[in-house]
Amino acid sequence: MKIPRILLFSFLILLILAAGIGLAVDQNRYPEIPVNLSDTSTTVVHIDFPFMNDTVKAEITLNLAPYYGATTEGVKGTPLIGCLPERYYSAIAYDPAQDQMYAELFAVFNTYAVEHNLTSDEYIELLSTYVQNIPYKTSETEIKFPIETVIQNRGDCDDKSILLSGLLAKKNYDAGVFVFEKDHHMAAGVKAGYQTEYENSGYSIIETTRYAYVGEVPELLHHDTDHGEYRFYRIGEGKGIYTASWQVSTILTVRDAAYAALEILYHSLNSLSGTIETEKAMLATPEYASNTTLRSEYNLHLSEYNEGITVGEQIRKTLHMINSEPYNRETVYQTIQSMKVDPREVNI
Repeated sequence: MKIPRILLFSFLILLILAAGIGLAVDQNRYPEIPVNLSDTSTTVVHIDFPFMNDTVKAEITLNLAPYYGATTEGVKGTPLIGCLPERYYSAIAYDPAQDQMYAELFAVFNTYAVEHNLTSDEYIELLSTYVQNIPYKTSETEIKFPIETVIQNRGDCDDKSILLSGLLAKKNYDAGVFVFEKDHHMAAGVKAGYQTEYENSGYSIIETTRYAYVGEVPELLHHDTDHGEYRFYRIGEGKGIYTASWQVSTILTVRDAAYAALEILYHSLNSLSGTIETEKAMLATPEYASNTTLRSEYNLHLSEYNEGITVGEQIRKTLHMINSEPYNRETVYQTIQSMKVDPREVNI
């Protein structure tokens, strides 16, 4: 039986529309980890990082089926139509196949928090330090699921930021990720005090590529006005906030003042060194050897120089403490207070 042309044409149109609808649906699928339930293999992940005046050490056993599923080619492909970045990042951070991994990690961190009586702020710093301690390794591949970063024990800025934001959101903190497209950078973020709020976003940056304070802005975002443009994507529906921003602000202000003072001091010492060498050479000549005024000036300048060296060593020691112990925020702050360091008075 012959099919009338008009019916055939209509049928072809319906097929094209159906194919188009199917394509759109497929393109709007978000990352999802396929899991082979018959795979019961496991792996041991070692946890070892400094925190406060201690070291956190533990081992967790993770199922490998979600990991193998996460590494399957194409599961993290970005939808081509109607992709919502917030939903995309949340899908990667929150995939339920990773629940066992999160549970194992929180079993370690919760136990440590109880044993050491950590505050809510310190718990945020505990999670941050864990992620910051994971070795940074750049990658040209697509973003990783947190379970990949944890098991491989490496990741770049987006891998580690997604992991940290997932951990924070799972613990009911108001968290997400900062995306800096021009800088090719990503950082985690948490709701915090205005003292460390980034660009009126309401959130403080948590740099994940190295040890850093909550709210410390990475250097690459300071270069010029073209840098630092961002979008913030919230992950989860957490309500908890970071309340120690005022301490971090004080620490970072003292650090900036110390760097400025050190630069001024170096210029002063260089100039003073030249003066001392000139006076020393003059005193070595018969003409000025017995010149008591020149001798007094020389001794005074030498004393000032030695005092400047001592001051410089103290400033460098303070800077080393601030820069090397972001995971020890309370101790750093209290040490600064005990030194009676007023950022307005750090001057040479």
